[in-house]
Amino acid sequence: MTDPNSRDLLPRASTTEAQLVRVARDLTPVVAAHAERTERERTLAEPSAEALREAGLFTMGTPRRYGGLGAGVRTAVDVCAELATGCASSSWLVGIVYGAALFASQLPDEVRTAIWKSDPDAVLCGAANPSGSVTAVTGGLELDGRWPWISGIDQASWVLLGIVREDRGGPERGLALVPAAALTVADTWHMAGMRGTGSRTAVASQLFVPDEQFVSFAEIAEGIGIRRHPGEARVIFPLSINLPLVGTGVGIARGALERVVRDLAGGKRSVSPLHALTAEAAPHQLNVAQAATLIDTAALHLRRAADEIDEAARAGRRPDLETRARLRMDGSHAMRCAREAVSLLLDTAGASSFSDDSPLQRAWRDIGTASRHAALSVETSRELYGRVLLGRSLPHTDVV
Repeated sequence: MTDPNSRDLLPRASTTEAQLVRVARDLTPVVAAHAERTERERTLAEPSAEALREAGLFTMGTPRRYGGLGAGVRTAVDVCAELATGCASSSWLVGIVYGAALFASQLPDEVRTAIWKSDPDAVLCGAANPSGSVTAVTGGLELDGRWPWISGIDQASWVLLGIVREDRGGPERGLALVPAAALTVADTWHMAGMRGTGSRTAVASQLFVPDEQFVSFAEIAEGIGIRRHPGEARVIFPLSINLPLVGTGVGIARGALERVVRDLAGGKRSVSPLHALTAEAAPHQLNVAQAATLIDTAALHLRRAADEIDEAARAGRRPDLETRARLRMDGSHAMRCAREAVSLLLDTAGASSFSDDSPLQRAWRDIGTASRHAALSVETSRELYGRVLLGRSLPHTDVV
């Protein structure tokens, strides 16, 4: 295993998308070494944050024009999966920052310049679910209220707040970009899993947002980014943003599998009177095989979806509704497979795995929490996919 205190990372300027996954793999022991502290402090431990920042992983979604890596979704998925084998919260935040940068990249150039020209490493995060109250004022909007569960807000320079504005002819769901320093952060993140994401609540009071710092979900879905910024890949909303978070789930499960296999192969004694070693018991062999297959299934669905999204993004086209619904189903199914794999592995690892000092209990809590994120709900994705397949209408097509 790589020494957590000495890593050989590529200079960021020379890092290609293919090399980013190796960078993430090299960083995994670093974030793993601080995973317990990250969880205890309920925010990303500073050594982990610094390592991720130094490696450029917070700039994966930043446009190349502004010093970022402009990585595709497949790269982001694989990077998040690697990091999650060591620390799920670190992985999740890298995915969140990637998605937030994609959102912000849809804004006009003068806004993008304000974000990234003076700080190419600027960290962005946000809450897509509409909240708070919105008042139209001259030149923009005034925001008041609370936006809960914003992962990464402790590290962020800019925050995207989900709102509904109604001053341009009808309700528009979208995002308003605000400086993190203009918000008050309420410490509301007290959860069973994913504790280290620091997903606290942002509070705004009479906060002015210029019109140019708002973009609607419909505009993103219809390709406003490539109209404003020719030559850049299209953002396929919301799949481009959500799929890297599924990578976190797959990585959690992969890390759990590696630990259980290592323990069993190392001669873990069985509590059963039928076998001297746990690895000799057929039920546990079957559990491990089934868990491994579920993880492979998750990875295959997730990578297929990411590759299709990247292909469409490079071509500047939006996949048709049925394809988008299937790709959302791919992501949700992958996350559910990862959760089921972890459950099987804990059946084999036994009650000792739920000890506070066992990384497996953290994996169980993290995958249980992450897999129930609203955007990754397999129940919702099934309904959407079924409705589309059966020709039923959707309330608005920017949900897939």
